[in-house]
Amino acid sequence: MKKFFVFAFLLLIINAFFDIENFVDARRVPAGSNVAKTLTGAEKIESEFQLEVLRLVNIERQRFGLNQLTYSAEMEKSAMIRAREIVDKFSHTRPDGTSCFTAVNVSYSYIGENIAAGQVSPQDVVTAWMNSEGHRANILNSNFSQLGVGYLHLPNTDYKHYWVQIFRG
Repeated sequence: MKKFFVFAFLLLIINAFFDIENFVDARRVPAGSNVAKTLTGAEKIESEFQLEVLRLVNIERQRFGLNQLTYSAEMEKSAMIRAREIVDKFSHTRPDGTSCFTAVNVSYSYIGENIAAGQVSPQDVVTAWMNSEGHRANILNSNFSQLGVGYLHLPNTDYKHYWVQIFRG
């Protein structure tokens, strides 16, 4: 019963900070779509967390006079593949030994990846990345124009929260 109340409380907090219309618009889902309505509670939270990471990254970029990144569903697909992979092997190298960028199936001129595990919120993970020189360099790279975010919450694993950003320019 306690878990239910914690989950319900989290949903209330998230609903207070997120607008479902922004969720739909940010994904470039056609007007009138029922996509957001068909997501389960956990999927909706994960999706909102991904978009909150984009919002926080754009705040950081704006502080440095950089253009905002747009959200890319294609980059999200690649980031979700990578999020699943870092659960077992926390590395920029994929489990098959290839580069993390082999998960990206679209063309690019510039590409970057940030990974993290254990941070429980979008604010926590963006703060951690901004406090790391290499991750910060990706977030503030003026060559990037798009971002996809992968996020998984797996309570029965070591770090429970897994985050991936894939940047493209």
